[in-house]
Amino acid sequence: MTSFFAQLRSAMTSRARILKLALYGLTVYLLGCAVLGGLIPYIAKQQVPTILTEQLGRNVTLQDISINPFTLELTVSGFAINELDSPQTFASFATAYGNIQLWQSITSWAIVIEDIRLQQPTISVARSQTANQQVVFNFSDIITRLSQNTQPAPTSTEPTIIPAINIANIQIQQGVFTLDDNVTDTHINYPNINVSLAQFNSLSSALNDKQDQVNRYNLRIEDQFKGSVALQGQFQLAPLSIEGDVKVTGIDLSRYWSFVDQLFAINLAEGTLSLNGQYAVTLQDKNLTPISHINVTKAKIVIDRFKALHQQDEKIAIDLLALNNINLDSQKRRVSIGEFHTEKGNIKLNITPTGADLVALLLPKDTELTKTLDTSSLSSTASTTTESAITESATTDTTDSETAGLGNADLETANSDGPKADSINVADTIADKAIETVKQVTTELKAKAASDATEKTDTDAEPLLAQQSPPSATQVATKEATAESGSQITQQNTAIAADSIEADSPWLVTLDKISIAQYQVKLGEGIASDKIILWQIGPIDLTTGVIKSDLSSPIDYQFSAEINQQSLLTSTGQVDALAQTVNAEIDFSNMLLSRLQPYIAPYINITIEDGMFSTKGILHADAKDTLTYSGSANISQLHINDNVLKQPLLTWQTMDINQLSFDRQQANIDIDEINVDKLFSRLIILPDRSTNISELINTPADIKQTTASVETDKAAVSPSKADQATLSAGNEHPVDAPQMKLNINKIGFTDSSAFFADNSLTPNFASGIEMLNGQITNLSSNPETTASVDLAGKIDKYAPVTLKGDVNPLLAQPYLDLNLNFDKVELTSVNPYSGTYAGYYIDKGQLSLDLTYQLKNNELVGSNHVVIDQLELGKRSNSSLATSLPVTLAIALLQDRHGVIDLGVDVSGDIDSPSFSFGSIIINALGNIITKAVTSPFSFLAGLVDSDEQIDKISFEYGRSNISLKQKSTLDKLAKALIDRPLLNLNIKGSVDLINDKQALAESKLHKQLANTAGIKFKDFPKSISASTYPATGPLADALYQLVEQELSQDPLDIKQKLQQKKPELTEAELITRWHIGLYNMLKNHQQFTADEFGLLAQKRAKAVKAYLIAQTEIDPGKIFVLESRINTAEDAAEALLELQVK
Repeated sequence: MTSFFAQLRSAMTSRARILKLALYGLTVYLLGCAVLGGLIPYIAKQQVPTILTEQLGRNVTLQDISINPFTLELTVSGFAINELDSPQTFASFATAYGNIQLWQSITSWAIVIEDIRLQQPTISVARSQTANQQVVFNFSDIITRLSQNTQPAPTSTEPTIIPAINIANIQIQQGVFTLDDNVTDTHINYPNINVSLAQFNSLSSALNDKQDQVNRYNLRIEDQFKGSVALQGQFQLAPLSIEGDVKVTGIDLSRYWSFVDQLFAINLAEGTLSLNGQYAVTLQDKNLTPISHINVTKAKIVIDRFKALHQQDEKIAIDLLALNNINLDSQKRRVSIGEFHTEKGNIKLNITPTGADLVALLLPKDTELTKTLDTSSLSSTASTTTESAITESATTDTTDSETAGLGNADLETANSDGPKADSINVADTIADKAIETVKQVTTELKAKAASDATEKTDTDAEPLLAQQSPPSATQVATKEATAESGSQITQQNTAIAADSIEADSPWLVTLDKISIAQYQVKLGEGIASDKIILWQIGPIDLTTGVIKSDLSSPIDYQFSAEINQQSLLTSTGQVDALAQTVNAEIDFSNMLLSRLQPYIAPYINITIEDGMFSTKGILHADAKDTLTYSGSANISQLHINDNVLKQPLLTWQTMDINQLSFDRQQANIDIDEINVDKLFSRLIILPDRSTNISELINTPADIKQTTASVETDKAAVSPSKADQATLSAGNEHPVDAPQMKLNINKIGFTDSSAFFADNSLTPNFASGIEMLNGQITNLSSNPETTASVDLAGKIDKYAPVTLKGDVNPLLAQPYLDLNLNFDKVELTSVNPYSGTYAGYYIDKGQLSLDLTYQLKNNELVGSNHVVIDQLELGKRSNSSLATSLPVTLAIALLQDRHGVIDLGVDVSGDIDSPSFSFGSIIINALGNIITKAVTSPFSFLAGLVDSDEQIDKISFEYGRSNISLKQKSTLDKLAKALIDRPLLNLNIKGSVDLINDKQALAESKLHKQLANTAGIKFKDFPKSISASTYPATGPLADALYQLVEQELSQDPLDIKQKLQQKKPELTEAELITRWHIGLYNMLKNHQQFTADEFGLLAQKRAKAVKAYLIAQTEIDPGKIFVLESRINTAEDAAEALLELQVK
């Protein structure tokens, strides 16, 4: 029993000790929970706002802090930091929540947090400008206060150890960011910012180990204009790498333009930015490079509905701007872009001597804001450069024996505890030396590399830069800085400073394609004219091949554009920017020449009413003054008016240049042929012997007055004399360019005309030449050559005129040896002169004029021959200026026996003052009266109807009396002439060609017999049947056999048998063919005709001509007579002979 109770007491004592320990533990736990869940939150709630207020200098409020001691959940709510001296909130959040997993943290030797959430965080950033133009933010005072209260952390070279942290979920929900930029008067609000981070592990190499669910992040930001930025992906901390997708949607750029609108005169009215792509960023400790690798793939940037205004005037409007398939690799220093595409753009700009207004609008203005920003930027850059120079230069061990120029005493002074200012000054001096040395060497090497790249490829230039990089110079500079400043920075930084130049290889950007579609440009041009001339260019389409930033490969392109909704310019070719060459195929069509009127109006007093210019060819140009063009050109529908005479000056239907070659270096223009169709020109010699052409040239005073404003503008932007001297000194080309050489093989004229008048004569001479045809060959500026002229035309469409000889108008002293001949010109055109000076009008008469001129060394020699034929005077004019001579008697006296008035005059003298006049010629011509004689009018009738054909015979097909289409055309022309000549009668007599007409009639007669025998209608008889094509079988074959038996009384089979015996080698098919040919020809030759039948055919032909003329041309039947053709029928031709007879 004793032992039992002893054991029981011992057990009770042992259990009491466990209970006591449990009680103690419970007490401590409850006390800890009370402290953690009650006391600490209470103290924190009271002290945290006070501490933060003191540290930040801002009023900080905190609504509540709670800690769940059992689940270790921390909740902070109602936190806010006010603005400085204002109750408005600078930063705040509604709730911050965290949940620490204690036991998991202990067991995994890591900080394990289940959840971190920040709800409704807000921050309001404001920027303003002080009175002294300093830019400050509403948090600048916080940064200043914290920097004053915070001691700089000691520099440590030990690598940072990343603690082990695991967080299952991190979220920032419904964040708000507000930016009030009072400098630019911009207010931006991001009302919905959400960030989530799942399965965060600070030590995980999620990207390297392909752990898809670890360290996943998601960020989405929405602005107040419904634009959004979304990022999602994965990251790791060791080494630090981030990759993911980015998507930017609906960013209204016009809402952000106010940040920079003070810098530009143009205003962005519309524009929506969208962006998407994949990115990867790696930050490593290697070489202490902040970002070692950036990689962007499959990115796309799009700007929709871009519109820019200037003073409410729309300058730029583009429906779409897109960069597609963007890829970037920072390690390889490569950027590739699949395509730059833009479409439906409208651009409006004016170009004047001062430049393009749109360029000025797109460049930053010289505002106070830009000056302030530039000054701040320069100051900041200078400060940063100095600090970095001191840091990077002082990297060499102070005991290095190569420390330039510093002894041990200097080193001790630099490292001593002397005045701080002295150390800084010494460091600044040495740093400046280091910076200048590095810059100088780097500049020299880059210049050398760039020079070599011009002669070689870029791949040759890069190794050169790498081989000649300046590590020794950099090391010397850094050692100097180390010796003076006494800094103790590791040698690794020195290597980085030296290697940074070597490793700095150039970036290469490759753009696979540029695509510009449906662009419109409204161009106001004011350089060549004193007025703004509007040009509408578009739609413009442009596509290119691959473009590289190193310009290592030529750029292929295709371009097209309409000009003023009528002209079309297309071009395909290649541009080599490195070699500075252009090779292009150009097709420019339907350029409206009237658009050039404002440009020529100040210089020439003409008006271009109409005209189209086109050209097509190949262009080559380079920076070495090479410019060649080879192709063709055309100007059609040209119409130029003389503004002085108010009449057409020059017109033509088409002018074609089939082959044109231009070479600027050789100063040469070669043209194969120029063909002009329906040219009209007007040349008038005025009474003072000047021409209407010279009157059209504006005087220098007129040009000076109209172009004064333009010259003023040009003077504003022209280079100074010093600049011009510099440019002249650097110009490799001679000042005196070679004289342009011109060679034209041929100039042809078709259906052209010209009007010439010489008002210096008494009375005036005037003539119109029409139907001008011919050519000018071998026209050249070479003084050793002359051009040949051979032109022929007609006066009033019927009187021939010719111009022949040699000429060279391109010489300084023009040369000519020409003969101009007018034949049978109607004198009724000079009735105003004959009525005024002779006292009679002219009813009838023809003038023939032969003019020969020679011009050499400005000396003119002329010989003129005038012939007047068939002159008839009409009634008297009763003119007070008429001659008192008896004109009718004079004509009787001067008329020779042939009824011809023959006049001649020779002239000679200086070209500027000719000594001849046509006055005496006209008086003598009017004094000669000739008797009327009748001449054959057929050629004259042909001339009246614009025909050179023979119209006194009408041809027929053999055996037929039907008039062909060609002969109908001849009869139409003849009828037109007969209607205009009512005093003429027409006689018609038919004729036959005995042999050929007989053959044709025999064949026609045989065909009728065969048709009747075969029982078919003649109209159904095959037209193509001949002896060699006769059918082998069928009704026609049977009809052939029957006719042979009837007409020739022979057996066809006997004939076949004889043929077979004679030609036994023939096949059956060949035998039948030859048999039928023989039968057909026997029947054809058997046909008989009488003379009456041939006379009847001739009579039918004559009647057919008369019937056509009466039925189709409405000629009076009484003017046409059919002569007897059946008796004494002409048998030499199958035609109808025509004769003219005067009533």
